[in-house]
Amino acid sequence: MAYKEVSGNIFNTKAMAVVNTVNCVGAMGKGIALDFKLRYPEMFKEYQRICFQHLLKPGQILPYKKSSPIILNFAIKDDWKEPSKIEWIEETLKKFVDNYKKLGITSVAFPWMGAMNGGLPIEVIKELTRKYLSSLDDIDIEVYDFDPNVPCELYRSLQEIVFSEKFKLSELEVLSNIKSRYWIKIIDAVNDPNTKSINNLRHYIVNGKRIIGKTNIERLFVFLTMYKDEKLPIIKDLF
Repeated sequence: MAYKEVSGNIFNTKAMAVVNTVNCVGAMGKGIALDFKLRYPEMFKEYQRICFQHLLKPGQILPYKKSSPIILNFAIKDDWKEPSKIEWIEETLKKFVDNYKKLGITSVAFPWMGAMNGGLPIEVIKELTRKYLSSLDDIDIEVYDFDPNVPCELYRSLQEIVFSEKFKLSELEVLSNIKSRYWIKIIDAVNDPNTKSINNLRHYIVNGKRIIGKTNIERLFVFLTMYKDEKLPIIKDLF
């Protein structure tokens, strides 16, 4: 068992559980939390339901066990408009240390909690994280320095689709519910060597505008997940 700090994409982890940092008002609109919302929509619905009932408080952990990996939602903010607080991060770390054995967790991946959209100094976060996690000897722990250029499995699936040209534009439109004119922009972006990840794609700018908006990125995640899991319908059955 080991504690290690790595640079990369947390969604490439093989860990049994992954930590997502959240607020208590039911919003996952930025950063890694948005990625979790897009990748695990059922988890987001459950989290939102709990928040709307005012059951989640700062300093608490909301596990979601119906996905693989398990998602551990660490509430380190109250409202999304406000910064994270060190005391709430410390409280969640204490709760994790006290409860991971009860949850049967043998490996976990963390971000540097509160260091991006949380507005807290990274060195303070690192010191606190190491204090609680680095000495644990019966669990594998990875703490990720987010690298926006590292691709995940879903982006590699998108590259495969684009580079192999296995679908016509009309087929992509039917399968993904994304219009062909947007697929042309997505394909152009994927063919750009500077686009190395879904994060790059989400922020890809043409003529001062992002090529893919909120609705289409949600549809793209659903499509790529179905493709990766080999759950896309057969094309001939769609016409």
